[in-house]
Amino acid sequence: ICLLLASLAAGCSLMPEQPAVATPATPITRYHEHLAQVSTIQAFAMQGRIAILTEKKGFSGSIHWQHHVDGDDIQFFSPLGTQLGALSQDADGVTLTTGKQQSFHANNAETLTQQLLGWSLPMQGLPNWMLGRPNNMETAAITWDQDGKLTHLNEQGWDIEYPQYMTADGFMLPGKVILKSQKLDLKLVIEQWQTGIKENTE
Repeated sequence: ICLLLASLAAGCSLMPEQPAVATPATPITRYHEHLAQVSTIQAFAMQGRIAILTEKKGFSGSIHWQHHVDGDDIQFFSPLGTQLGALSQDADGVTLTTGKQQSFHANNAETLTQQLLGWSLPMQGLPNWMLGRPNNMETAAITWDQDGKLTHLNEQGWDIEYPQYMTADGFMLPGKVILKSQKLDLKLVIEQWQTGIKENTE
């Protein structure tokens, strides 16, 4: 009996260990992984096309946008390439300059665009929304696809859709963003992303 038990124990010690089975990643796990990656982007430059539809009129053209930690610089162009205006935002507030070189200033973009244009541009959340991430995880209503990419976002009174993504600098970033509020429909089609923007430390 002792010899039999000893041989069984030796046989058990020689049995190979079974490899651990990896748990398949769920869509919510992929979403948090995607969000963690995109959250490393602190500055970006974007070029694309923009279409704005309000209750009274519409506008379409192109947009060049550079976002950095301290603010934003956005230029708007007509379909023919004529610069129509520029918006600059920093710690001192927001300045909107028209194509005729008229300048208007306010504490924030929402107030300034509401006063001048009759609708509010949501610059507080727009930089994050453009990258496919909520501005506030605790208040936003979020929907994502099987790959973990944001497809729908409802935040700060805006309904935001992400029907298309593109690869840029190793990131999966939105190729099209559609924003809707009670007074404004805003569609952005991104043609070029650049995420390796160096901050000005001077």
